Formats: sequence, C-alpha cells, structure tokens
Amino acid sequence: MPSEATFLIVDDEQEVCNFFSYLLKKKGHRVITANSGAEAMEKITGNHFNTALVDLKLPDANGLDILKEIKSRQPDCEVIIITGYSTVKSAVEAIQLGAFDYVEKPFVDINDMEALLEKSLNVRPVSEELSKARQEQGFIIGHSQKMLNLISAAQKIAKKNITILIQGETGTGKEVLARYIHSVSHRSDRPFLAFNCGAFTETLLESELFGHEKGSFTGATHKKKGIFELAHKATLFLDEIDSASPAIQIKLLRVLETGEFLRVGGEEMCKVDVRIITATNADLSGKVADNKFREDLFYRLDVASLHLPPLRERQEDIELFVEFFLEKESKAKQIPLKQFNTEALELIKKHEWPGNIRELSNTVAQALLLSKGNLIEIDDLPERIRRDLKIAAVEGVEQQTASAVSKSAFAGLNEEGEKLKSLLNQFENDLFKAITFREGFDFELFNTNISNWRDDLLAALIEKALEDTYGNQVKAAELLKITPRALRYHLQKARKKEGSHPG
Repeated sequence: MPSEATFLIVDDEQEVCNFFSYLLKKKGHRVITANSGAEAMEKITGNHFNTALVDLKLPDANGLDILKEIKSRQPDCEVIIITGYSTVKSAVEAIQLGAFDYVEKPFVDINDMEALLEKSLNVRPVSEELSKARQEQGFIIGHSQKMLNLISAAQKIAKKNITILIQGETGTGKEVLARYIHSVSHRSDRPFLAFNCGAFTETLLESELFGHEKGSFTGATHKKKGIFELAHKATLFLDEIDSASPAIQIKLLRVLETGEFLRVGGEEMCKVDVRIITATNADLSGKVADNKFREDLFYRLDVASLHLPPLRERQEDIELFVEFFLEKESKAKQIPLKQFNTEALELIKKHEWPGNIRELSNTVAQALLLSKGNLIEIDDLPERIRRDLKIAAVEGVEQQTASAVSKSAFAGLNEEGEKLKSLLNQFENDLFKAITFREGFDFELFNTNISNWRDDLLAALIEKALEDTYGNQVKAAELLKITPRALRYHLQKARKKEGSHPG
C-alpha cells in the first residue's frame, strides 16, 4: 500500500475507529476519525483525504449524504461504505452514487480488508483490469452516466456472495449484464447457466428447476437433475422471474433460505450452493402490492438491485452500439465491413427503440444484408425506422393556420384557458414534427379522427352544462350561448354516434 496516505474513518462505534486506526497507522498512514455526521463535516472541511470509510447509519446523519458531500468537495477521495447485511441494498445505491466499494460488519477477513484499502489507493490499475474484463465479454458500457454508475455497482457486488435482481425493459441486456457479473465474480471458473422461467408451464418449470424422480409423473421415465443441481458451485440466471407460479415461488424461497429442495416426486433433500441472479421486465414491487408475487421472496431476491436504463435514455451510446454490431455482424456473416451514411445514422439516433439494444442489433443486421453498396442508406433501414423520418421545416402557412385556430379557440377563456391553449400549441408542434409527408399522409383519416374528437368534446361540454343545470336544456343552452335547438342537435348527433358503436 502506498505510504503517507490520509484516511477518514466515520463511525459511531469507537471500536471500529480504533480498529482502522491501528490497521492503517502501522502501515505509516495518517488517520482521522469522526463519531458523527456533524464531526465528519468538520473534518472534511479542514483536511484532504485519499480514502474515507463511512458508516451507512449514524445517529445524526445518513452515510449516503456524507458520501455525496465528500464526492462534491473532494472528488478524488474514494469512499468505502461500512454496512450490515440488512443494509446491503443501500450500499449498492451508494456505489451508484460514487462509492468505491462497501464492507460488511463484522470484519471477518483482515487480508481482504487490507487488499480493499490498497485498491482504493490504486484506482487506475483496478479500472484498467475491469475494463479488460468487459472487453473480453463483449460488454459495451458506453458514455451514459447512468450506465457507468450501474456497472460500477455491478463490479463491486459481483464478488459478494449475494443474490442480485436485474430490472429493465425487454431488450436492455439483462442477461449480458448477468454474464458479465459472473465473469468478474469468484465463480468465474464455474459455468454460467441461464434459464427463462416464462418459457414453461408450471409443471414443466418445477421439473426443469428442481429435477424429478423416475415415475413421478406421466413421461418421467428416468431420474433427472434440475438446473439447480447442475448449477452447484456456479451461477444461475433466472430470467422472467415474475412468471413463476405461487407454488414455484415457495420452493424458490426455500432454496434461497436454506439451499435445499426436493426433486419432483422425491423424498431425499438435495443441498446446493448456487449464486442466484434474477431478472424481470415487470414492476416486481407492484406485483407484490397486487398480491401477484410473494413479498418474502421479493425481499430475498432484491438484496442488491440493478436497473438497466432503456436505450432511449442512452442516446449518446447509440453510435457506439451501431459500430459494435456492424463489426460483429460483418465478421459473423463474413462480408465486408460497411458504414451507415450520415442521414441513416441520424435517423437511427432519433428512433426511440422500444425494443432497446436487441431491436438495434436486429436492425443493424437487417440493414447490413439489405444494403448493396459500401454505405448503408435510409432506404436500407426497416420501414418502422423510416417512419420516424422528420421534416426539418414545415410550410409556414400550415403552422400559422394551426396557431390561429388555437388562439381563437380559447380567446374567451380565463387563465385556465391559457394553459389549454399552451397545451394545444404543444400538440400542434409535436404533430407537425411527427408527420412524415414523404411516406404519405392519410389526410381523410386524420380529418375523420379530428372530427370525431371535436364531436366528442362538444358533447362532453353539453353534458357538463346539463349537469350544472340539473338537466334543463333551455338553461344549459343559455350557459353555452347557443339555441336549445342547436343543443338538441349536438346531443342527438352524439347519441346516434354512441348507438352506432358495436355493443
């Protein structure tokens, strides 16, 4: 460990401060301690630190707030969070806020502790080592700060023997992240097994996960090991964990708590040591609230939670992904490397990518095969992407007409009307940006939809006036400044329209 480094120890337990003081001072380092958040703030103001060890729970402060303050005032100071097992989730959050790592009380292995402290003083070599691991896995991080924070947390918790829950939309790369976590974990020399819980019926899922004995059900002609047995000492990735039935959830909970389970039709308890990583694109906490997922299982799975951002929140990384997929597909299909021209690449960057990275990968592969020259052009892109093509400038007369309509429509309204007018203007702006005239625009269909919307709105206004006048059509017409005959006409039109709808 480099000499003459300065450490800050923040913990309300004096024994913890004494432990680190002894450990670090005998190696020639300077150590300053604080037993509260307020005292820590004073120490930060008057000293410069290489590394700070901060307890997550202090009598007068939250360790996360102290972390933020340290990183704000002294960005080069690495912060290690001190926590108990019950607060590991908060420790993972701390890493995503910039913490270097976390350690759990009680401190069992002094050698591991010394190694961690040394790494905190040698951040660059550690980062280079992890970067090399990512390249070997083909895991593209990009430049998005959200992703950089997430991967920092993933790297730290990979070496902890805890369950991880990965959440994110379809196609964001949950399995890729799980494989990367396995590759930098202590189990990297063992297999990585991936299993999709949504691909099987309940009966088959139980058999696939836990195995079965011969004769346990029709078709069980021989004894079979389940994926949990096959993953002993290894890493098991369970995708679409929200698809597991209540009965399966109970067995999963038992495995997580005890490492034990019974094969289907079996009487002998099986014991396994498996690192579990689960994933879902569903709101698992919401399913718990709706009694569609066991709360106790959720908390077992959610020890450390990582949320993969959708591609639309990582637009700065799209070009990097495009280059990666182009090179990958070119090598796989043994065809010359191509590039997207400027217009096609700009269109790709503007697409929202509801299918995320998976959709982008498939789009690049398809465009590569469809293109005839060395450059991939807009016409080589799938139609769903070309639909997003936006006209840079719309004829001024169209915008002026729409603006005039919005201004006159709400001219007589009060302050709330001004808000409505602003919303309508925004709608008009978004509409003209989204219309792709080059691909053709169905004006008549649009006109029909607008007319229907207008009729529905007028009918709703009349219904509101009738409600305020207790059904008196004459008084309602006076409020609306129309004749009772006009009011009845609009009512009959609306009711006739409702009656034409299929029942």
